Amino acid sequence: MGDGQRIPPKHLAADRAGKAALHAAHDITAGLAEAGVEDDGVVVLRTDGPHRSLGELETLIDAALAETDEAATGQVEANPSRETESEHD
Repeated sequence: MGDGQRIPPKHLAADRAGKAALHAAHDITAGLAEAGVEDDGVVVLRTDGPHRSLGELETLIDAALAETDEAATGQVEANPSRETESEHD
């Protein structure tokens, strides 16, 4: 974007989600090809799942951004239910 305009973080998050989905589809296809599964050309589109309102989608994007921010700053809490082997000794 020109004139010093910044791309809104939500737009960047939506772009990352789309890119991640494409990469996942590619990885699945590559995995199936490596396993020798033939491409039958079938594409499944689920339409029976929950339909999100724009507000719900915004909430999902906000949550994803918060997780990304926490991971980047190292604020993600360790899983308290996991114990190390030294704690068992």
